[in-house]
Amino acid sequence: MSEFVIRKAQFRRPKGHGAFVFFLCFGVIPLGAGLVYALLYSLGIIGYLNTGFTLQNWSNALSSKTLWSSLGLSLGISLLVSLVSFLGALRLIMVFQGDLNSRSFRFMLHLPLAIPPLVAAFISFQWLGSSGMLARLAVKLGWIQTSEQFPSLVNDPYYIGVILTLLLLSFPFIFLYVLDQYKRARLPDFSHLAATLGANPMQIRRKVVRPVLIHRVLPMMVLYTVFLFGSYEVPLLLGRQSPAMISVLISQKFSKYNLEDVPLAYVGALVYAMLLLGLIGLFWRWHFRRIENLDML
Repeated sequence: MSEFVIRKAQFRRPKGHGAFVFFLCFGVIPLGAGLVYALLYSLGIIGYLNTGFTLQNWSNALSSKTLWSSLGLSLGISLLVSLVSFLGALRLIMVFQGDLNSRSFRFMLHLPLAIPPLVAAFISFQWLGSSGMLARLAVKLGWIQTSEQFPSLVNDPYYIGVILTLLLLSFPFIFLYVLDQYKRARLPDFSHLAATLGANPMQIRRKVVRPVLIHRVLPMMVLYTVFLFGSYEVPLLLGRQSPAMISVLISQKFSKYNLEDVPLAYVGALVYAMLLLGLIGLFWRWHFRRIENLDML
């Protein structure tokens, strides 16, 4: 009996092996196959109009200002939304520390999380347009004479409508995460201890709260910025078509009737994927080195 138990223990699968196989089969392999297919299509090896191996598609895409402007626009908006959400969450926690545990307040924060991006974009379209609810309210209050005088925040050149809608969707999630890390790190106790030692509120915020929260929240913020980088529904409905965010640009190239734009769409998707993977790799390398340096102190 003991020999049977020993043999069974020897052949027992390692913990987490099934989850790793599941992730490999349904996560890594499909993604890798899609990238390989996109690479072959962009090089002219496969596709409707393939003529053999060529680098012309890559040359045309990389020399186009449209691709780089879309990448820069997407990166700038995603960084802005993430940074404003984090700073706003940090400020709100420091100002209203004792009033953040009420059930009504948490319900108000969880409510936007249940709104899909497409629905949020449609609501913003109804409120922020030149003939939307805000424009009509301004006419009723006598601030403007006609709704056309209201500055339209839909399809505006500064993407204000897109930024406001993404902030509405992002801030509750980031705030709840930062609040959870604030409590897990026992920062209220450390703040009280620093205050008893003579630190003022500004010093507590700068020397105690902010460094700890940045260290704990930074990995999630990077991943969420990557998520915002690929936003599609909100910029599709509220943003401009030129310049467009990278997800909208790739979709435009795929959906046009000109089959010559399809290889350019695959090139854009590959550049987008390589940029994100490169940024994530550089961040994790810097983050782990930073952790190692802290452990050596």
